[in-house]
Amino acid sequence: MTSGDHDIYAARRWVTLAASTLASLCCGFFYAWSVLVKPMMALYHWTPGSMALAFTMMVGLPAACTILAGKLLQYMRPPTLVLVAGGVLSAGVILLSFATNLALLYVFALVCGVGGMTYPGATMSNLMRFFPERRGMASGVLTGGFGLGAVIWGPITVQMIEAFGYKWTLRGLGILFFVIIVVCSRLITVAPVGYAPRGWRVPSGHTSDPAALPGLDWKAVVRAPAFWMLFVVFFLGLISGLMVTSQTSPIVQQILGVSPSAAGAFVSYLAIGMVVGKVGWGVLSDRVGRNAVLITILALAVLGCLLLWQTATYAPVVAGIFLVGLCYGGFLALIGPVSLDAFGPRHFAINFGLMFWTLAFASYAGPRIAASVVQANDGVYKEAFVLAAGSTAVGLVIAVVHVLLERRKAAPARVAAS
Repeated sequence: MTSGDHDIYAARRWVTLAASTLASLCCGFFYAWSVLVKPMMALYHWTPGSMALAFTMMVGLPAACTILAGKLLQYMRPPTLVLVAGGVLSAGVILLSFATNLALLYVFALVCGVGGMTYPGATMSNLMRFFPERRGMASGVLTGGFGLGAVIWGPITVQMIEAFGYKWTLRGLGILFFVIIVVCSRLITVAPVGYAPRGWRVPSGHTSDPAALPGLDWKAVVRAPAFWMLFVVFFLGLISGLMVTSQTSPIVQQILGVSPSAAGAFVSYLAIGMVVGKVGWGVLSDRVGRNAVLITILALAVLGCLLLWQTATYAPVVAGIFLVGLCYGGFLALIGPVSLDAFGPRHFAINFGLMFWTLAFASYAGPRIAASVVQANDGVYKEAFVLAAGSTAVGLVIAVVHVLLERRKAAPARVAAS
């Protein structure tokens, strides 16, 4: 790479990060799904449970399709995949306006979920190559865009529904998303393999030859004990976040006895925590290491769940909701960098897809556990928080064991090097 090429890529990587994040912002519309639930239920008399399943499909399928995105990236460039996936996403949002029964609702929700591979499957591996020295930051900003989608699209969707009705709102948003993603796809530059920023100390194994990149393929990854330990850690950590994100308003109404409109403010506290967590934890992990940050997030997630379990006053509930959002955002930001550090860059796109299945499983388990516990306890959420704290604590123990095993494995190599 010439000096001129290097300077061009140095600027374009930031444009690529901004464009990828803006595309993920469109996918963040899924988290504003709750504002569509009431008008759709009023028109078709669907139950909350049936609507919750559609939400699970839209949030969980992008995680499941990340493996598909990794495979497709072997045959097409990231900008092309962003464009194709964005087209599917936009079509799914428009089609939701024509869902007149539950079967159609689920089919169109599935289309939306498949299109959601725009985030992060089509963009994450490209950003990890572009920011080898700031992988946590790049992952945090990208996932932060997804979380910010709930903050931005929620109020916009409410205003549009009041003005045009929910059907034309979905059609208008679908067209808008497609326009945004078309523009973003044209601004994304493909990172050269082995790209190194000027002035960055290149570590051993960093090469511009794709065939020489270190890393395990997916068959070796699924045989590695480290993969399964990390898989369980992220799965258990994400459960607590998804239990709260799927039920924030009713949780606050039950604990504090406030109105639905007053409980809506807590959704913002959660969303702010998610965005701060995704960017903040990602940047911090670049400085102090992934393992230290992952263990800290798990410990804070346990604290957040215990706060919600014990409290019945305003300030501690705000703190608990914010902490859970902060940690949930951190888990999402770390999946990519942790996977790359553990299994290498060569097959990262597919290996990241494997690890991202934790979100797919947790997006089903978290809301279901919360709903089952509440139903068994006459609408009271306390036991759900105990279960969330307990499962996260188990994840914390497994993470500590994983770190200790990795240190023991690395010790002979350090001795040999010295």
